[in-house]
Amino acid sequence: MASRLTNEATDAAPDLLQATGRHRSVFFPRRRTTPRTARNFVVATLTEWSETSRLDDMRLCTSELVTNAVLHGAPVGQLVLVRIESLDGQLRIEVHDSGGNTPTQRVPEESAADGRGLLIVSTTADSWGVKERTGPGKCVWAAFNRDKSGATSLPPRTTGPQGDTA
Repeated sequence: MASRLTNEATDAAPDLLQATGRHRSVFFPRRRTTPRTARNFVVATLTEWSETSRLDDMRLCTSELVTNAVLHGAPVGQLVLVRIESLDGQLRIEVHDSGGNTPTQRVPEESAADGRGLLIVSTTADSWGVKERTGPGKCVWAAFNRDKSGATSLPPRTTGPQGDTA
């Protein structure tokens, strides 16, 4: 039996987490409706944080990354974790799943009906990548630089790190 996905988002990219940022994470079941639900979560969170300059780009990348996790990453019965981070220099969307496959960008045939997800992410986001997780699976992320989004940096926090607010 496959291991369950745990909330190990902070282990996925510890070098990119900074104490001055905000984050929010939600677990979603592996279902056909999960990409839509995850997009709604991202839009609601970024709107609440007043981070809407590149909302359409972030919504599109969320859709592609979550669709990949549902179709190719998360085994049946497992969960997908979507994490949004607002860091000093960028906004970052991470999608974690417990599957063993590492996604790769490809160039599909013109007539192909699918296979363009990571190509779309690579041309829409300022950067993207795949990180191993502690435990099963991987984290696929897309980042959006603040200098291109027009968003302002967060002021330094004077309190300790916040937990997930989902």
